[in-house]
Amino acid sequence: MRTSVSYNQRDFEQQLARDLGRDLPFAAARAATWTAKDIQKNSKKWMVRVFDRPTRWTLNAAFVKPATKRQMTAEVYFKDFAPKGTPAGKYLLTQIRGGRRPHTRWEKRLIHAGVMRVNEYAMPGKALKLNRYGNVPRGVYAKILAQLKIGDSGIGNESRSSKAAQQRRGAARYFVSYGKDAPRIGGVRPSSLPRGIWQRDRRGSVSPVFIFVERVPDYADVFDWKNWADATARARMPINFKRSADLILRRPNR
Repeated sequence: MRTSVSYNQRDFEQQLARDLGRDLPFAAARAATWTAKDIQKNSKKWMVRVFDRPTRWTLNAAFVKPATKRQMTAEVYFKDFAPKGTPAGKYLLTQIRGGRRPHTRWEKRLIHAGVMRVNEYAMPGKALKLNRYGNVPRGVYAKILAQLKIGDSGIGNESRSSKAAQQRRGAARYFVSYGKDAPRIGGVRPSSLPRGIWQRDRRGSVSPVFIFVERVPDYADVFDWKNWADATARARMPINFKRSADLILRRPNR
């Protein structure tokens, strides 16, 4: 998702444009970049207003591609890459457009490993403790992947010594329930527990961490970022252009 800020000479005073002369492209490019940064700054305010305790990663998701004298259009993007987890641009896009959310990287990993079906989604269970932002702690994902031995090419899988140490401490153990209709293939066995990832505590009690559901999670378009960004551009571009032009016209060497 992105929005752009461009210079349109018809929107500004013709006399001011003539006074700038050859400095007009620079003044316009700088004004467009300033306006894009206004949108970037306001994006944080809009997120705080709409979302419940957004993380710092989410708040800093917007970035600016500056305008130049040759390309007098500045652009505001949401980051679409993340070294770990889901890029902010992907989950924010769902909030902006609404509709069905795509599988997360975590869910794709489970599908690839054969733990989850392609038409399923992993929804939090009652045993899952969220962090202060209301998100799943990254360490939980790593522990589950390690215990289920579905790390990348075996990297990060739990060793025997680590497993024994956790058992001595009474740490919860994760396991997969494939449901009552599961076939007896390899390590897969039918279970009376609903499909999902469960944990067993030191007393032997089991509780769900993630439940696999076939219902696609839908989101309303609660984050009207595109319209707010466009309104900001319309309001701020004339102001920023005049400010940029005034700085040039006040230079002593003109």
